[in-house]
Amino acid sequence: MEAILKQILSEIKDVKEDVTDLKKDVVGLKEDVTNVTEGQGRIETKVDNLSSELSSNFKYTNDKLDEHRKVFGVVSDEMKGVKVDIDYLSSKTGKHDTELNNIMNRLKG
Repeated sequence: MEAILKQILSEIKDVKEDVTDLKKDVVGLKEDVTNVTEGQGRIETKVDNLSSELSSNFKYTNDKLDEHRKVFGVVSDEMKGVKVDIDYLSSKTGKHDTELNNIMNRLKG
């Protein structure tokens, strides 16, 4: 009977050691989960900040693009006007050259 009791006590001691090891492992897991949760919180904050900054930069870039489109529109309209003026003056120059040529031919002739 005494041998059986010693065997049972030995097995209970082994079970207690296993339970103690499990408790230590659970404490370690809890700490790891806490660290992961804190890290996730920091990552979420960084992503939120980055998202906000990118949104702000995107709006700024779009506003600048709109300004440039307007400037290009104005410049394009002005260049069309200049082209019309150049075409008009070019045709006038051609007419004057023809008239001068005719006058020169009459004077020589």
